[in-house]
Amino acid sequence: MQPCLLLVLALLSAASASPPAPASPEAAAAALALPEDDGDDGDDGDDARCPLASETQALSVPDPLAATTYRYIIVTRCRTFRGAQRVCRRCYRGQLASIHSLRANALLRRRARLCTNRGQVWIGAVTRPAGRTVRCRWADGSRWNYSCWSRGYPLCSGRFCTALCTNNGRWRSVRCRVKLPFICQY
Repeated sequence: MQPCLLLVLALLSAASASPPAPASPEAAAAALALPEDDGDDGDDGDDARCPLASETQALSVPDPLAATTYRYIIVTRCRTFRGAQRVCRRCYRGQLASIHSLRANALLRRRARLCTNRGQVWIGAVTRPAGRTVRCRWADGSRWNYSCWSRGYPLCSGRFCTALCTNNGRWRSVRCRVKLPFICQY
């Protein structure tokens, strides 16, 4: 019986020492797109319903240079970054907002300040360290051509999501599991 026990122990130690199987290219790309939050954002109880009209504020921002109008909805119900992104997709067929101009940033800041009682709201920027710098990207995949970081941000100590400060319009790195109001773009 003792040789069987030794064989089992040897197999167990070999299995735990072996490296994990490589992830698929799709999984690797997804990990770069949005920081993981272990899938539990604490929104399970009310995740099924979309925000009520009383919990939202719509805003349209014309962009004469692009000959288009961007539509936003500010949601006052607090969610984690991932929970907010799910609501934007499911309820508005959009994404967390990407901001590409000083004008849009100022308009969104003013409107968010009027309709939320929080100092920050989620926008769709995510950051991660890249050597001695920080790689910034929009969750919707649009071009990174504008930023409005507060002094000392973005943080380069790990992966972070981004919040717009409703007081001064500056952006800050925030842990993605924090629950904040958010801005969807659709």
